[in-house]
Amino acid sequence: MFGRLKDLIRATLLLTVLVAQSVSAQTQPLRIFHVMSFDSPWRWTDGQFAGFKEGLGVVDAEYKVFQMDIKRYTSSEDKAERGRLARDIIDTWKPDLVYLSDDAAIEHVAAHYGTSPLPFVFSGANKTLEEHALSGRPNLTGVLEREHFVESIRLLRNMVPGVKRIAVISDPAPHFKPVIDRIHAGMAKLEGVELVRVDVLERYSEFQARVKAYEQEADAVVYLGIFNFKDDQGQPVPYEVVQRWVVENSRLPEVSFWIDRIHFGVLGSVTVSEREQGIAAGKLARAILVDGVKPAALPVEPTVKGRPAINLARARGLGITVQSSELLSAEVVTDFQWTRTPK
Repeated sequence: MFGRLKDLIRATLLLTVLVAQSVSAQTQPLRIFHVMSFDSPWRWTDGQFAGFKEGLGVVDAEYKVFQMDIKRYTSSEDKAERGRLARDIIDTWKPDLVYLSDDAAIEHVAAHYGTSPLPFVFSGANKTLEEHALSGRPNLTGVLEREHFVESIRLLRNMVPGVKRIAVISDPAPHFKPVIDRIHAGMAKLEGVELVRVDVLERYSEFQARVKAYEQEADAVVYLGIFNFKDDQGQPVPYEVVQRWVVENSRLPEVSFWIDRIHFGVLGSVTVSEREQGIAAGKLARAILVDGVKPAALPVEPTVKGRPAINLARARGLGITVQSSELLSAEVVTDFQWTRTPK
């Protein structure tokens, strides 16, 4: 009798320990590692991350963030090293999911985990998985970034009806090549508009000369990559410097596709929403972590919602009167980022 009682006590204690371990395992916060291709603070990256948390919803999660900071680390060797550092953290911290923003993190981090069960979710991707040579990876899904080129040119022509010739200029960052391809394709939807030049340049001095030359060749400019121009010493020129130079030296109206560019003086755009990019990625992460869906079962798609944005200070400087109908439907920026007093 006593033997049976001892066995029952042992079994009860063992069951108690197993239940306690199970509960403990379930209550451990999920580990989510976020690799930013760029840096923080910056509206584009911070907005994606905030949107990701919103899309993920109410989940007990612990976050760790790594900034590849490719605006400063611009060479191929630098980017590869930043990717290696991010992978070191993955291998030691062992997250439950990796969230990547923008193409460099996909190329230098996710590409190295093709056979891993670790799930990866991305947002802000200009390149498709096919263009990244990652098509069919079972542990990878995410959100494509698709610029609103046609809508942005239509917004510009509403403000400046005489725009008929447009030029496109960019640094040589490889993720802008598919953007240029999509611009070429989108021209068919813009009746009465001609794409007169596409320039991809490396030197800041070449960029400055080309922008000045556009005043004789084009009616408006589309600005793409501006993070990788090099000065005469081979050093990267900060994009804030590039944007300010354009405002102070170019008389042509312009569009770009991101809200931070509007704050730095681009006249107008139907912007890609960084928040919507992040929300969509967060929902994918929730499906994986909470609902148990495999990444490969979740389609890679772009967000479709864009938001008109207009810089009134730039409009005034160019002598453009913006109609109230445009202002009522747009996010309106009234000054330039560099004129604001730091808080």
